[in-house]
Amino acid sequence: MMLFDRFLRERSNREVKKHRTSLTSGDALEDTLRALESTSLAVRASKPGTTTLKLLFRLNNPFVSKSVELQQAYKQELMSTFGKTNCEAWTAIAHTVAHSLQPHLRRMEGVDGASCLVSNVKDVSRDVTLAAILQGLFGIDNVAPELLSYIGTEIHRLTVGKKRFDAGAANPDLLPQDLQRAADRLMDKLRELFSEAKESSKLARRLLCSVSGTPTDFNPLNLIVPAFEAPWRATYYTLLATLQSGPNRPANLFTLRDCEPHLQPPSAALAVAYESLRLYPPVRRVRGDGPVDIEAIQQDPKYWGPTAGGYDPSRFLDENGKLKGSLVGPGSAWMPFAVGTMKCPSAGGYSARLILVIVGEVLRQLFLDDCTPRWHLDGPEWNSSARNGNTLRAGREEYASVRVVVTSPARNIR
Repeated sequence: MMLFDRFLRERSNREVKKHRTSLTSGDALEDTLRALESTSLAVRASKPGTTTLKLLFRLNNPFVSKSVELQQAYKQELMSTFGKTNCEAWTAIAHTVAHSLQPHLRRMEGVDGASCLVSNVKDVSRDVTLAAILQGLFGIDNVAPELLSYIGTEIHRLTVGKKRFDAGAANPDLLPQDLQRAADRLMDKLRELFSEAKESSKLARRLLCSVSGTPTDFNPLNLIVPAFEAPWRATYYTLLATLQSGPNRPANLFTLRDCEPHLQPPSAALAVAYESLRLYPPVRRVRGDGPVDIEAIQQDPKYWGPTAGGYDPSRFLDENGKLKGSLVGPGSAWMPFAVGTMKCPSAGGYSARLILVIVGEVLRQLFLDDCTPRWHLDGPEWNSSARNGNTLRAGREEYASVRVVVTSPARNIR
C-alpha cells in the first residue's frame, strides 16, 4: 500500500509539472479563471471521480448532480445559514471546539521533569472541525468523542480509498465491497445522530429531507462531506503553519489566540487565514474540461512576488495594518474557494472566520493568556526541512504523526 501511495504521488507530481509548464506560454491566471468560470455542472458531474464519489456515499448534492435547481437550493439555504451566524452562534461553536478538544489532550512528563501537554495535530484538526460544523450548521452538540472520531476518520479513510480506486479503476461501478459496506455503516450512524436535527434544523429539514431526500430516507453525507472535507484540512495546515514558527516567533500564535469568537476578526487574524489558504489550499486542483491548478496560481511569483513560496501573512496587509482587498477580490490570484459554478457558498467570509474560531479556541486551550508560550512539534515526519521553517508538504496524508508538545503552563484537562 505504501508503494502504491508513492506511485500515486509521483504520477500526480509529473502531471502537475507538465500542466504548470504548459501554463507558462500564456497568462496562467486568466486561463485558470476562464477554466473555472466555464465549468458547468454537467461537466463536473461527468468526471469519473465524481461517479465513484456519488456511488460510494450515495450522494445527491451539487457535487454530483447536473441539476441547476438542486444547486440553487443548496446555495440559497447555505448562504442564508451563514448569514444568520451571529456572535452568539460563533461563541457556541468555540465552546463546542473546546469541549471536543479535551479528549485529545494528554499530560506527560518531559525529559527535564516538567509537565507537558501533548496532542496530535491532525487528529485534533479533524475532530474539532467536525464538531464545529455539526454545531454551526445543525445545532448538534455534545457528540461522544468516540463517535466524533469515527465519523471524521471514516470520511477521511473512505475518501482516500476512493481516490486510490479512481487511480486504477477501469469501471467506476465496481467499487470494492468493503468500502461500500463501510460507507453504508457510516451513513447509518449519521442518520442516528441526525434523528432530532432532521426536525429541529431548518438546513437539515430543507436540504437533507426535502431537496436531496425525504424524512424517512435522508443522507447526512450530502452536507457533511462538502462541509467537512475542505475545512478540516484548512484548520490542519493553519495550525501546522502557526506552530511551525516556534516560540521565538509567536506573533501569529498570539494573533489567533487573542481573536475572540464573538468579535469580528481583526485584519491581522484574517491575514493569517488568507495566507494559510493561499499557500496550503485545501482543494489544490479541480477538474473541469481539463485540470485546473489552483495551488500553482496561488504560489506563482508572477502574482505573489519573490516570496510566493513562503508563509508570510503580512503580504495581505498594507503599511497601516489594513487588509489589501485587491489580493482576495474577484479576478485575483487568490481562489481557494474556486470561482464560477465551482465557487463554495462559504466564500463570502464564513470559511475564513470558521478557521479563525476553531484555531483560536484550540490555541486558547493549549496556551494560557498570561504565559510565555513554549512548545515544539515532533514526530518522525517533522524533519529538518519543516523544523527550519520551509514550506510544508501539502496533502491530506502528510504529517499524520506530528504532535504539538506544550511545556508552558496549560489549561487543566476537564
